[in-house]
Amino acid sequence: MKILSFETISNKKDLFTAFLRSRMAIVDETSDPEEALDLVKFYDYDAILLRLSETRLGDLELVRKLRLARVRAPVIAVARGMSEAVRLRVLQTGADDLIVDALSHEEVFIKVQNLVRRSRGFQENALRIGQVEINMNAKKIYANGKPVTLTKKEYQIAEILALRKGVVLSKEAILDHLYGGLDEPNPKIIDVFICKIRKKLQALGVDDFIETNWGRGYMAIDHRQSASVQENLPTPPNPMQPRVVA
Repeated sequence: MKILSFETISNKKDLFTAFLRSRMAIVDETSDPEEALDLVKFYDYDAILLRLSETRLGDLELVRKLRLARVRAPVIAVARGMSEAVRLRVLQTGADDLIVDALSHEEVFIKVQNLVRRSRGFQENALRIGQVEINMNAKKIYANGKPVTLTKKEYQIAEILALRKGVVLSKEAILDHLYGGLDEPNPKIIDVFICKIRKKLQALGVDDFIETNWGRGYMAIDHRQSASVQENLPTPPNPMQPRVVA
């Protein structure tokens, strides 16, 4: 899960961001509204987290600009010491949700995660794709009901692909998600990670979670769902069969 964190409360920045990263979230940080707008043009964030204060209400303009830019990621405001009138103003400006800062970091994280999951079309608590289940709360993956032991980077790649089910991600896009343009290794490392994920899934009887789109990248695909759609399509007429006119 990749998050853009817009922060105006500097004394809580490191602590909260460190918590997000401890839960395997990939976080880009900024306190500059213009930089935030530039970042959303280049990266497909799963969520945009705005930690706002009543002393900088001018930052609400960022919410409006994000909506004008047609950003699809849910925009979540975290309010600290705001009156009800200001909180309502934040929501009216276009934020998808507003979370009171008095909540624990864990509560905020779960709320954000639930919004992300639903925004990507997953209504259940877990991401289910074919025989693979990803528990975002526990950060665990199961194949045919059995736990899969993945490294941190392997889990992050699997989650990134699952959240974008059916969408091809290039190796460069996956690198951007993982490293945010900082000290990125050779893109071929993604091939290595994908190979390791596949081997671990294949050992548990799953060999169709990640599909290679040659020359473009990788995507997670639910073959059972695709087969179900095909079964429900009407049978095309046989051009060789003579028509009977009543």
